[in-house]
Amino acid sequence: MTQAGKIATPEQLHTIGARAAELITSGQAVGLGSGKASHAFVRMLGQRVREHGLNIVGIPTSESTARLAREVGIPLGSLENIRQLDIAVDGADEVDPKLNLTKGGGGDLLREKVIASIARRYVVVIGEEKLVEHLGMKFPVFVEVVEFAMPVVIRSLATLGASATARMTADGQLFRTDNGNPLLHARFDPSDKQLLHPDILDQNIRNIPGTIETGLFLNKADEVLVANFNGTVGTLRR
Repeated sequence: MTQAGKIATPEQLHTIGARAAELITSGQAVGLGSGKASHAFVRMLGQRVREHGLNIVGIPTSESTARLAREVGIPLGSLENIRQLDIAVDGADEVDPKLNLTKGGGGDLLREKVIASIARRYVVVIGEEKLVEHLGMKFPVFVEVVEFAMPVVIRSLATLGASATARMTADGQLFRTDNGNPLLHARFDPSDKQLLHPDILDQNIRNIPGTIETGLFLNKADEVLVANFNGTVGTLRR
């Protein structure tokens, strides 16, 4: 298990980004994730495109990733003409022993889940600090919602045992995802037994009218690349 308080260094993220970029081959359609580890992967993938003429097309999971991909020279496509991705590489906020994920800390969970759903191979890149015994130990469950229904969803989450609040920006405005929707932070007590059964919890949240998507990514990761504190990169497979 992880060492408390430690986080992956920029050097570790660079290493894991390079390792993930090596998985990509010419001719592939590639899902490009969001967040620090994913962006390290995008930068290294761009380097391979520039230096080795790698012929790929990328589908980004956020506007920030799209900007970065353009900066580093990765050609981008759209879901209008790409039905399936050969591989997607993304990060996570938490990873449990079954390789279930908590995602959404960057606010991009809906697009990330769409990309995960059409990827033949879904690879997650994280620092060792993201490994947890069960989901919800360090992060809330993120929930993207319709703004009109936000009060209803918050009250409904309370009946499930969560204290839910809307994410706000630094200047006190309601945070909106790239899709224009609010994002809730649903915090459960880490000892809540619901967190031991994320599949049931996910369905209960999704059943609330006004919920668009949750940040629980279950049975999606095929493998997880872990930047360990000792400088090595480990691989976990489902």
